[in-house]
Amino acid sequence: MKSTDIARIAGVSRSTVSRVINNYPNVPEETRERILEIIKQYNYVPDASARILAGIKNTTIGLFIIDIRPESNSKGRRIALSHYFSYLTGAIIEDAAKMGYRVLVTMINNSEMYKDVKQAFYNKTISGGIFIGQKSDDPIVKEIITAGYKVAIIDQSIESDKDIYSKCIVINSDNFSGAYNAIQYLINLKHSRIACITGELEKASALERLDGYKKALLDADIPVINSLIASEEFTENGGYRAVKKLLAREKPTAIFLGNDSMAIGAMKAIKEAGMKVPGDISIVGFDDVEISQYLNPPLTTVKMRLSEMASLAANSLITAIDKELNFSANYKVPVDLMIRESCTESK
Repeated sequence: MKSTDIARIAGVSRSTVSRVINNYPNVPEETRERILEIIKQYNYVPDASARILAGIKNTTIGLFIIDIRPESNSKGRRIALSHYFSYLTGAIIEDAAKMGYRVLVTMINNSEMYKDVKQAFYNKTISGGIFIGQKSDDPIVKEIITAGYKVAIIDQSIESDKDIYSKCIVINSDNFSGAYNAIQYLINLKHSRIACITGELEKASALERLDGYKKALLDADIPVINSLIASEEFTENGGYRAVKKLLAREKPTAIFLGNDSMAIGAMKAIKEAGMKVPGDISIVGFDDVEISQYLNPPLTTVKMRLSEMASLAANSLITAIDKELNFSANYKVPVDLMIRESCTESK
């Protein structure tokens, strides 16, 4: 039902219905009550674009968490279980609330759901959007940016299309330096056979961490051995599978994992192989999710400043919306190596 239908039933003009919806005073009380009763009877909700045309500020932003994977690999891989995504989501919602905005959270599990993403922008349900988990150069995200909507992206390489990504807000952790420093730490512990289990290489963060790993080895005159490198899902099961396969063919003294969830899976695989962390294999993760410090042994990992990343995304986007700015930025947030007990000197 549209506002024109409400007007027809009430026997008034569409502009009168609009004045009632927006609580303007210049409507006779009897007419106002009749229109409100009809709205209640038919459960009418004015769409966002109509409210904006009426001059009402849209204080809703979208948060789109993208996790499109092959159907055969989808079992037991709910994104809601991810510490990384759940922390970012909560922090973004809190920061937006402080600025008077609500967050409409949508999880995108298949390409068909992108229709809802575009619709949210095009019909002005939201005044801007934050994307997390997209593959590098995601065509739908690029289409939305090109159309002139206000967008912030977390974890996105800008090198492939600087013209487009210069029109939005991009927030990344310093993935390269984080990986480089982690490998340098292992090298200082006399490790030379260091494996790298990276996440999906369609993600900018995975590529940057792999590059940091390789550069640290080369700077120490340690050859990069391709058989010590593997790519898997950014999940506990992904880390488990990759390390099971790795240990069947190689004997690394240390393993650098793409994130902490993968590191937890790696620890399980190492234990099943009859080995110990760190006595037989040292382990380093990435993210520093809360559970990392409570593992046995506590996990050495690269700490991402997720709270700062969330604040940059929400605050920058909402500032651009409120001030009607064509605001763009490329933020690189520093990381910290958290040294705990999952690493020791190589024998």
